[in-house]
Amino acid sequence: MRFISEPISLITCFLRHALIIFGLLSAGPAFSDKTKDLPLRGNLIIVGGGDTPVAVQERFVALAGGPGKARIALFPMASTAFDEEAREVMADFQKLNADTHLINLERKEAQLESTAQLLEGFSGYWFLGGDQNRLAATLLGTRVLDVIERRYQEGAVIGGTSAGAAVMTSEMLTGKPKSDKGEFLAIARGTIDVGKGFGFLPGAIVDQHFLKRARYNRLLSAVLDQPQLIGVGIDEETALQVRPDGRWEVLGNSYVKVIDARRARLTHDRKSIVGASNIRLHLLPRGGVFDPKKGGVTLPST
Repeated sequence: MRFISEPISLITCFLRHALIIFGLLSAGPAFSDKTKDLPLRGNLIIVGGGDTPVAVQERFVALAGGPGKARIALFPMASTAFDEEAREVMADFQKLNADTHLINLERKEAQLESTAQLLEGFSGYWFLGGDQNRLAATLLGTRVLDVIERRYQEGAVIGGTSAGAAVMTSEMLTGKPKSDKGEFLAIARGTIDVGKGFGFLPGAIVDQHFLKRARYNRLLSAVLDQPQLIGVGIDEETALQVRPDGRWEVLGNSYVKVIDARRARLTHDRKSIVGASNIRLHLLPRGGVFDPKKGGVTLPST
């Protein structure tokens, strides 16, 4: 079933008719706890926002099966005005000879078994930018997310940019401060609002547009709140590929900053001012690799 030739305003209507047909099919196997325990076989590629480099898109298509074989589902639900970005990303993937379908879902549709069946046949799933809270509200706890997670275990590639990157962790930065000031001017504990994300990158917390928008205070404060999580700051036009072996590889044009406080010593007073020692900071350019299990870094030779 193809969506790429349909106007975006008609996608939801077209999908709803498709769901009636797919609803006649037998239900697929539900995602189980046993599946969650299996070693990951897929790849995750998350972009810090801005223009996604062609080399990153090529890597995504290659991991999804390659030109002529990759079948990509494109999700725009993070934004309420997605037409221009969605068309551009769809055109970019089409230029790489990937069969790309724009799928705009409401939560009630994402909970249907027929929608889940519709998404079984994709080899790549890409989430556009906007507000990560909208993505979480639409897909968390749904059959659609169950299927995407299982397909990831089976070898599919998952990706996203900006909000589509932030939502990939278990503990997700919402982008909102806990205080009423609406600013992130200080490094302090208890100031960063965190919600539940998709969980494709457990043990980490991601911030996007990192160097471009100087979001050091926000990510460092979040890590000090939960030092068991590795802070990942991804700059614009830059991506992090989480490989099946568990290592993280940097792609694109700028840097990824890794803040590792898992062995840090922290102290704080009643005003939320925090002191810390032994926080490890890594600045990774393209080709840099981080091993979250060992905490080791491999930098490119050139």
